[in-house]
Amino acid sequence: MTTRSGTPTDLIDTLLGIEPGSPLARLRARRPEATHHTQGSYDALFASAAPATTVTTTERFAAALRVARLHGDQPLAEHYAGQLLGADGVTKELVTAVEDVRPLRPATEPAAPEPLSGQGRLRAILAHADLLVLRPAAATPADLDALAEAGLGAAEIITVSQLIAYVSFQVRLLAGLALIRGDERSAPGPVRGPLEAPQTGFTQEQLGWTPWLEPVAAGDVTDEQRAVLPGQRLQSPYFRLLALDPEVLGERTATDNGIFYTRGGLPRQERELAATVTSRVNGCVFCASVHSRFASQLSKRDGDVQRILDEGVDTPLDDRWRAITDLATALTTTPPTAGHAHVAALRELDLDDLDILDAVQAAAFFAWANRLMLSLGDPEPPTQP
Repeated sequence: MTTRSGTPTDLIDTLLGIEPGSPLARLRARRPEATHHTQGSYDALFASAAPATTVTTTERFAAALRVARLHGDQPLAEHYAGQLLGADGVTKELVTAVEDVRPLRPATEPAAPEPLSGQGRLRAILAHADLLVLRPAAATPADLDALAEAGLGAAEIITVSQLIAYVSFQVRLLAGLALIRGDERSAPGPVRGPLEAPQTGFTQEQLGWTPWLEPVAAGDVTDEQRAVLPGQRLQSPYFRLLALDPEVLGERTATDNGIFYTRGGLPRQERELAATVTSRVNGCVFCASVHSRFASQLSKRDGDVQRILDEGVDTPLDDRWRAITDLATALTTTPPTAGHAHVAALRELDLDDLDILDAVQAAAFFAWANRLMLSLGDPEPPTQP
């Protein structure tokens, strides 16, 4: 069974060769919401029958290919290269240019690879992929201005940002699942990111967040947007901004819920620990503030959580939190450096494969969440009484 684009119904299963009824297939089936909506997010980004924004098929698959190549994920890159080559008017030379992950020169400089000459919009999208993959904490409003100057509106910027962040999640989910199964994996290349992440400013206090783009006004949301803005999310400028591409937001939210709010497996506070660690490594002060509060409140281990924020992910912890922290940290690097020793350490502490899957998915999801939050706005300091 395939999607409209000819992609298998579950791309993760296909890329890893997960056979129906196999142990890994049965494990993923124990988290049906996360599994279903991970694929649903792919479909919304790449195979929607009615995409909400004008980002073209070529631009979508080119950005995804760029992200996969930056991470050194060969099977995922081959998938996106094949999809890109199947888009109308795309040549092998263009695919080769997209896969050349040396830093792009400004569009005004004449030394650009010939297939990208005159394609300012695509060049801007690829440069944004470079930024979000390697240096997400270094993003500024000027980076969104560069996309706007290349012809992308606010809704198109949201689609591109979601896409880059989603493929960053895909890479880490694939790596974690392969480790759970015990696959032999080639050694990762040298760590390329995240770079320029802040080491200070982390807090458990509640922060605000100011968007760099204008979100849809609460009174102006469409019925489709309202459907993906339940409860207090309608009041959040962050979620109203993401609602500019409502189909993608809806699938992303369902993926989030399937990872963090399901019963059994890894206790919720340790899923929040993985989210906190990932946010600390990526330099996302806002996400770290939210999820460190959850980890503290649920675990009653405020001191341990605060040390992670203050001292970093190498701070002393007990064996179980150390093993979860080490796995989350190694999955967060670009490329991921997690190995069999990280999984073995968890198993030696009597965590089973469902526990480990929950830890993998929590860390991987925040490769997605951090990149959005870091590149679309600024945290605000807590309000002083």
